[in-house]
Amino acid sequence: MTRTARLGGSLLINVLLTVGLLVAGHVAHSTGLLADAGHNLTDAMAIALALVAIFFAARPATERRSYGNSRMTILAALLNGVVLVGVTVTICVLAVERLLHPQPIHGAVVLVVASLSAAANMIVVLLLSEDHHDLNVRGAAVHALGDALSALVVATAGLIALLASGPVAERVDPIASLIVAAFIVVEGVKVTGASLHVLLEGVPSDIDLAEVRQALCSVEGIEEVHDLHVWSLDSEHRALSAHLVVRGDPSLGATAPLLTEVRALLDERFRIEHATVELETSDADGDDVRHHR
Repeated sequence: MTRTARLGGSLLINVLLTVGLLVAGHVAHSTGLLADAGHNLTDAMAIALALVAIFFAARPATERRSYGNSRMTILAALLNGVVLVGVTVTICVLAVERLLHPQPIHGAVVLVVASLSAAANMIVVLLLSEDHHDLNVRGAAVHALGDALSALVVATAGLIALLASGPVAERVDPIASLIVAAFIVVEGVKVTGASLHVLLEGVPSDIDLAEVRQALCSVEGIEEVHDLHVWSLDSEHRALSAHLVVRGDPSLGATAPLLTEVRALLDERFRIEHATVELETSDADGDDVRHHR
């Protein structure tokens, strides 16, 4: 099964689950099931985002968009994070209202439906785990795993409501929905923060500029590095620009092997595929003679 087919199947499962949980939550008077529906909606958006990334990554760059359209996936991720926060607020309002005005729920319905939701999300996890090298797909799998865990929380609440009575049975469901909301808000903050970091051209979280500078200075012939910048084009592609001061006064042809070594180092060690490097040499009087690459 292709990656696109696995993602498409997972998206269909999550859409059906969202609709089913919304209906079941209304029938069972369960804010927990409604919260689980909201969580599945965020999973569907994460999977849709992965599909969008694949679609736009396949489109060539143009004169108007020389880097291509891959950054649209970051905009979609930012929208996803905003929706996550909005879903959380809605769930919390419903849960607090239910805590203040408790109502009995159908514990059996909540238990069965939430258990089915957990099982369905584990199927999604298994489908997406086959392609663990793709960061977008891996992110969607993590979303699905989190939703399976939150569904188990709701199922536990349904079981307690089925076995208990009185205030415990009436309040366990909104408490479960608040726990699910906590899961969602953590994801929302992470997605929103990571998206804004990329859009603001921040340094990728796993890259240390000092380490990059030290690695470049370790290349034979490079004496100094300045004006060093590293940023992300999207969730997978990175770019770098830097000025490198080289030893002596090499000719244009003599610097070609050095540039090849620099680009190979950046790609292999830091996964930086796009590097714009300017070479500089210093004469005896300290004046800079610049060679653009």
